[in-house]
Amino acid sequence: MTPQEQFLTQTLFTDLQYEVKGESLYVFNADQFKELIKRCASNGVGAYRLLVWKDSEVVKIASHDEYNKKATDVRWLKTAYYKFFYEDKTYHFSTEFKISDKLLERTEIFVPQVTDEEE
Repeated sequence: MTPQEQFLTQTLFTDLQYEVKGESLYVFNADQFKELIKRCASNGVGAYRLLVWKDSEVVKIASHDEYNKKATDVRWLKTAYYKFFYEDKTYHFSTEFKISDKLLERTEIFVPQVTDEEE
């Protein structure tokens, strides 16, 4: 497990329901994703792209460039989320996260390291 994945699962995704759809691809229903956006904003996590899912397929993709925002400014993610949410409330959402090395170094103090034991 990479430090980024460890940070996501132990810090951001705590108490959230999600489905893993491949390597580093976590899909949330609308309510859970709304909470995730709040956690991203309060923890300094950015997002490069928003993937919109319907029936286990990606139907739409939005990027921070389309909203003329930096990946670290999650206001674009919230705007895009609401745009698609009001289009169809059954959509599911996932995002490509931007987690800085400084943030990972800071959280190492609080998040215990998981080490793979050799057999």
